[in-house]
Amino acid sequence: MKKIILTLIFVLGTFSFAQYNKGNTVLVWTKLKYKQSLQGIEGVSPKDWAESFGEVYSKRNKINKYLKSSLFLSHYWTGASWEYHEVKEYASMADADKEQQESGAMNRKIWPDDDERRKVWEAVNKYRELGYHGDSHVWENHVRYHKKRKKSNVPDRTVTTVVTQYWKPLGTVEDGSTEERQKMMDKYHRQVTMKNDKVLSQRMVTHYWSGEMTKGEWPVTFITEFASMADADDTETESKLFQKAFNEKDAQKYGKYWFGKHEDIGVFYNDVSFNK
Repeated sequence: MKKIILTLIFVLGTFSFAQYNKGNTVLVWTKLKYKQSLQGIEGVSPKDWAESFGEVYSKRNKINKYLKSSLFLSHYWTGASWEYHEVKEYASMADADKEQQESGAMNRKIWPDDDERRKVWEAVNKYRELGYHGDSHVWENHVRYHKKRKKSNVPDRTVTTVVTQYWKPLGTVEDGSTEERQKMMDKYHRQVTMKNDKVLSQRMVTHYWSGEMTKGEWPVTFITEFASMADADDTETESKLFQKAFNEKDAQKYGKYWFGKHEDIGVFYNDVSFNK
Protein backbone atom coordinates (compact mmCIF):
# COMPACT_ATOMS: atom_id res chain seq x y z
CA MET A 1 0.00 0.00 0.00
CA LYS A 2 2.82 2.38 0.94
CA LYS A 3 4.49 1.68 -2.43
CA ILE A 4 1.24 2.51 -4.29
CA ILE A 5 0.87 5.82 -2.43
CA LEU A 6 4.49 6.79 -3.14
CA THR A 7 4.02 5.91 -6.82
CA LEU A 8 0.88 8.07 -6.97
CA ILE A 9 2.71 11.02 -5.39
CA PHE A 10 5.50 10.66 -7.95
CA VAL A 11 3.04 10.59 -10.86
CA LEU A 12 1.15 13.64 -9.62
CA GLY A 13 4.41 15.49 -9.10
CA THR A 14 5.62 14.54 -12.55
CA PHE A 15 2.48 15.53 -14.44
CA SER A 16 1.38 18.69 -12.65
CA PHE A 17 1.16 20.42 -16.03
CA ALA A 18 -0.61 17.52 -17.75
CA GLN A 19 -4.05 19.02 -17.37
CA TYR A 20 -5.12 21.89 -19.60
CA ASN A 21 -4.70 25.08 -17.57
CA LYS A 22 -7.47 27.68 -17.48
CA GLY A 23 -6.59 30.80 -19.43
CA ASN A 24 -4.15 29.03 -21.74
CA THR A 25 -4.78 28.45 -25.43
CA VAL A 26 -3.97 25.68 -27.90
CA LEU A 27 -1.39 25.85 -30.68
CA VAL A 28 -1.90 23.70 -33.78
CA TRP A 29 1.10 23.11 -36.06
CA THR A 30 0.38 21.63 -39.50
CA LYS A 31 2.92 20.74 -42.18
CA LEU A 32 1.94 21.39 -45.82
CA LYS A 33 3.80 21.20 -49.12
CA TYR A 34 4.41 23.21 -52.26
CA LYS A 35 4.76 21.38 -55.55
CA GLN A 36 8.33 20.18 -55.84
CA SER A 37 8.53 21.41 -59.42
CA LEU A 38 6.77 24.40 -60.96
CA GLN A 39 8.12 23.69 -64.42
CA GLY A 40 5.50 24.24 -67.11
CA ILE A 41 3.04 26.03 -64.80
CA GLU A 42 1.96 29.32 -66.29
CA GLY A 43 2.34 32.59 -64.40
CA VAL A 44 4.50 31.47 -61.49
CA SER A 45 6.98 33.96 -60.00
CA PRO A 46 8.06 35.16 -56.55
CA LYS A 47 5.90 38.27 -56.99
CA ASP A 48 2.85 36.24 -58.04
CA TRP A 49 3.38 33.82 -55.12
CA ALA A 50 3.52 36.67 -52.60
CA GLU A 51 0.44 38.36 -54.02
CA SER A 52 -1.59 35.15 -54.34
CA PHE A 53 -0.83 33.85 -50.84
CA GLY A 54 -1.13 37.36 -49.39
CA GLU A 55 -4.63 37.72 -50.80
CA VAL A 56 -5.79 34.52 -49.10
CA TYR A 57 -4.00 34.78 -45.76
CA SER A 58 -4.53 38.50 -45.13
CA LYS A 59 -8.27 38.40 -45.85
CA ARG A 60 -8.97 35.10 -44.10
CA ASN A 61 -6.95 36.15 -41.05
CA LYS A 62 -8.91 39.38 -40.82
CA ILE A 63 -12.33 37.74 -40.89
CA ASN A 64 -11.45 34.59 -38.92
CA LYS A 65 -12.98 35.09 -35.47
CA TYR A 66 -11.59 31.81 -34.15
CA LEU A 67 -7.92 32.41 -35.00
CA LYS A 68 -6.07 34.34 -32.27
CA SER A 69 -2.61 34.45 -33.83
CA SER A 70 -0.53 32.60 -36.41
CA LEU A 71 2.88 32.03 -38.00
CA PHE A 72 3.68 30.97 -41.56
CA LEU A 73 6.95 29.04 -41.51
CA SER A 74 9.06 27.77 -44.38
CA HIS A 75 12.46 26.22 -45.02
CA TYR A 76 15.58 27.90 -43.64
CA TRP A 77 17.83 25.15 -42.24
CA THR A 78 15.10 22.65 -41.41
CA GLY A 79 13.17 20.26 -43.63
CA ALA A 80 12.77 20.40 -47.39
CA SER A 81 12.57 23.54 -49.53
CA TRP A 82 9.05 22.58 -50.65
CA GLU A 83 7.62 22.30 -47.13
CA TYR A 84 5.79 25.04 -45.23
CA HIS A 85 4.01 25.10 -41.89
CA GLU A 86 0.95 26.82 -40.49
CA VAL A 87 1.14 27.49 -36.74
CA LYS A 88 -2.23 28.61 -35.42
CA GLU A 89 -3.41 29.67 -31.98
CA TYR A 90 -6.99 29.10 -30.83
CA ALA A 91 -8.79 29.63 -27.55
CA SER A 92 -9.69 25.92 -27.59
CA MET A 93 -9.76 22.84 -29.81
CA ALA A 94 -13.48 23.47 -30.19
CA ASP A 95 -12.65 26.77 -31.91
CA ALA A 96 -10.11 25.04 -34.15
CA ASP A 97 -12.83 22.58 -35.20
CA LYS A 98 -15.31 25.41 -35.83
CA GLU A 99 -12.82 27.14 -38.11
CA GLN A 100 -12.60 24.02 -40.24
CA GLN A 101 -16.37 23.57 -40.30
CA GLU A 102 -16.99 27.20 -41.34
CA SER A 103 -14.07 27.52 -43.77
CA GLY A 104 -16.24 27.32 -46.87
CA ALA A 105 -18.72 29.90 -45.57
CA MET A 106 -15.78 32.15 -44.68
CA ASN A 107 -14.49 31.98 -48.25
CA ARG A 108 -17.92 32.79 -49.68
CA LYS A 109 -18.21 35.81 -47.41
CA ILE A 110 -14.80 37.16 -48.44
CA TRP A 111 -15.24 36.43 -52.17
CA PRO A 112 -19.01 36.26 -52.84
CA ASP A 113 -18.55 36.09 -56.60
CA ASP A 114 -18.06 32.45 -57.65
CA ASP A 115 -15.65 33.21 -60.50
CA GLU A 116 -13.51 35.54 -58.38
CA ARG A 117 -13.35 32.99 -55.57
CA ARG A 118 -12.34 30.24 -58.00
CA LYS A 119 -9.56 32.40 -59.48
CA VAL A 120 -8.22 33.32 -56.04
CA TRP A 121 -7.83 29.69 -55.05
CA GLU A 122 -6.50 28.63 -58.45
CA ALA A 123 -3.77 31.25 -58.05
CA VAL A 124 -2.71 29.73 -54.72
CA ASN A 125 -3.23 26.09 -55.61
CA LYS A 126 -0.92 26.20 -58.62
CA TYR A 127 1.91 26.36 -56.05
CA ARG A 128 0.61 23.79 -53.57
CA GLU A 129 0.61 20.01 -53.45
CA LEU A 130 -3.12 19.48 -53.13
CA GLY A 131 -4.38 16.71 -50.89
CA TYR A 132 -1.29 16.70 -48.68
CA HIS A 133 -1.79 17.36 -44.97
CA GLY A 134 1.12 16.48 -42.72
CA ASP A 135 0.89 15.39 -39.12
CA SER A 136 -0.46 18.09 -36.84
CA HIS A 137 1.05 18.88 -33.46
CA VAL A 138 -1.26 20.21 -30.79
CA TRP A 139 0.29 21.95 -27.81
CA GLU A 140 -0.92 23.89 -24.79
CA ASN A 141 0.19 27.49 -25.26
CA HIS A 142 1.09 29.24 -22.01
CA VAL A 143 -0.35 32.72 -22.50
CA ARG A 144 1.42 33.90 -19.35
CA TYR A 145 4.75 33.55 -21.18
CA HIS A 146 3.76 34.83 -24.61
CA LYS A 147 5.89 37.74 -25.79
CA LYS A 148 4.00 39.43 -28.60
CA ARG A 149 5.69 40.99 -31.58
CA LYS A 150 5.61 44.78 -31.84
CA LYS A 151 4.17 46.05 -35.09
CA SER A 152 6.92 48.56 -35.90
CA ASN A 153 10.37 47.91 -37.41
CA VAL A 154 9.78 44.26 -38.24
CA PRO A 155 11.26 42.80 -41.46
CA ASP A 156 8.95 41.18 -43.99
CA ARG A 157 10.57 37.82 -43.30
CA THR A 158 11.85 36.87 -39.85
CA VAL A 159 13.74 33.85 -38.48
CA THR A 160 11.96 31.49 -36.08
CA THR A 161 13.69 28.88 -33.95
CA VAL A 162 11.98 25.95 -32.22
CA VAL A 163 13.82 24.48 -29.23
CA THR A 164 12.64 21.93 -26.68
CA GLN A 165 14.02 21.87 -23.14
CA TYR A 166 12.95 19.53 -20.34
CA TRP A 167 11.56 20.09 -16.87
CA LYS A 168 12.48 17.61 -14.17
CA PRO A 169 9.58 15.81 -12.45
CA LEU A 170 8.59 18.02 -9.52
CA GLY A 171 8.72 15.03 -7.21
CA THR A 172 12.46 14.70 -7.85
CA VAL A 173 13.38 18.37 -7.31
CA GLU A 174 14.73 19.09 -3.85
CA ASP A 175 12.42 21.54 -2.06
CA GLY A 176 10.63 22.02 -5.38
CA SER A 177 7.06 23.25 -5.79
CA THR A 178 4.77 24.45 -8.55
CA GLU A 179 4.60 27.86 -6.85
CA GLU A 180 8.36 28.35 -6.78
CA ARG A 181 8.81 27.07 -10.33
CA GLN A 182 6.17 29.49 -11.59
CA LYS A 183 7.76 32.34 -9.63
CA MET A 184 11.13 31.65 -11.27
CA MET A 185 9.54 31.26 -14.71
CA ASP A 186 7.70 34.56 -14.22
CA LYS A 187 10.91 36.31 -13.25
CA TYR A 188 12.77 34.94 -16.28
CA HIS A 189 9.97 36.00 -18.60
CA ARG A 190 9.69 39.53 -17.20
CA GLN A 191 13.35 40.32 -16.69
CA VAL A 192 15.08 38.33 -19.43
CA THR A 193 12.75 37.48 -22.32
CA MET A 194 10.70 40.68 -22.26
CA LYS A 195 13.84 42.86 -21.98
CA ASN A 196 15.72 41.03 -24.74
CA ASP A 197 15.27 43.26 -27.81
CA LYS A 198 16.66 40.51 -30.04
CA VAL A 199 13.57 38.40 -29.29
CA LEU A 200 10.69 39.74 -31.42
CA SER A 201 8.17 37.23 -30.12
CA GLN A 202 8.10 33.99 -28.17
CA ARG A 203 5.60 31.28 -27.36
CA MET A 204 6.07 28.61 -24.70
CA VAL A 205 4.13 25.41 -25.30
CA THR A 206 3.82 22.11 -23.46
CA HIS A 207 2.15 18.74 -23.96
CA TYR A 208 -1.51 18.71 -24.97
CA TRP A 209 -1.76 16.02 -27.63
CA SER A 210 1.84 16.31 -28.85
CA GLY A 211 5.18 15.67 -27.22
CA GLU A 212 6.81 12.53 -25.93
CA MET A 213 7.24 12.06 -22.18
CA THR A 214 9.98 9.64 -21.13
CA LYS A 215 11.09 8.87 -17.56
CA GLY A 216 9.07 11.80 -16.27
CA GLU A 217 10.88 14.36 -18.41
CA TRP A 218 8.43 17.12 -19.31
CA PRO A 219 9.09 18.75 -22.72
CA VAL A 220 8.81 22.55 -22.81
CA THR A 221 9.07 23.98 -26.33
CA PHE A 222 9.96 27.59 -27.10
CA ILE A 223 8.97 29.07 -30.48
CA THR A 224 11.06 32.23 -30.75
CA GLU A 225 11.10 34.83 -33.51
CA PHE A 226 14.12 36.99 -34.42
CA ALA A 227 14.78 39.66 -37.04
CA SER A 228 17.79 37.71 -38.38
CA MET A 229 19.92 34.62 -37.92
CA ALA A 230 22.59 36.82 -36.35
CA ASP A 231 20.10 37.81 -33.63
CA ALA A 232 19.12 34.17 -33.13
CA ASP A 233 22.79 33.26 -32.66
CA ASP A 234 23.30 36.00 -30.08
CA THR A 235 23.38 34.31 -26.67
CA GLU A 236 25.37 37.09 -24.99
CA THR A 237 22.38 39.42 -24.58
CA GLU A 238 20.29 36.77 -22.83
CA SER A 239 23.20 35.77 -20.62
CA LYS A 240 23.85 39.34 -19.48
CA LEU A 241 20.16 39.92 -18.72
CA PHE A 242 20.03 36.68 -16.71
CA GLN A 243 23.12 37.60 -14.69
CA LYS A 244 21.65 41.02 -13.95
CA ALA A 245 18.23 39.68 -12.92
CA PHE A 246 19.18 36.53 -10.99
CA ASN A 247 21.46 36.47 -7.99
CA GLU A 248 23.26 33.21 -7.22
CA LYS A 249 20.47 31.91 -4.99
CA ASP A 250 17.69 32.59 -7.51
CA ALA A 251 19.80 31.22 -10.36
CA GLN A 252 20.05 27.94 -8.45
CA LYS A 253 16.31 27.97 -7.79
CA TYR A 254 15.59 28.50 -11.49
CA GLY A 255 18.11 25.96 -12.71
CA LYS A 256 17.11 23.10 -10.41
CA TYR A 257 13.85 22.54 -12.32
CA TRP A 258 15.57 21.89 -15.65
CA PHE A 259 17.49 18.98 -17.09
CA GLY A 260 20.70 20.32 -18.59
CA LYS A 261 19.84 19.43 -22.16
CA HIS A 262 17.85 20.69 -25.11
CA GLU A 263 16.70 19.55 -28.54
CA ASP A 264 16.84 21.80 -31.60
CA ILE A 265 13.61 21.15 -33.48
CA GLY A 266 14.15 23.57 -36.32
CA VAL A 267 15.03 26.95 -37.81
CA PHE A 268 12.49 28.47 -40.17
CA TYR A 269 11.66 31.62 -42.10
CA ASN A 270 8.43 33.32 -41.05
CA ASP A 271 6.52 35.41 -43.62
CA VAL A 272 5.13 38.18 -41.43
CA SER A 273 2.51 39.45 -43.89
CA PHE A 274 0.78 36.04 -43.74
CA ASN A 275 0.55 36.15 -39.92
CA LYS A 276 -2.25 37.19 -37.64
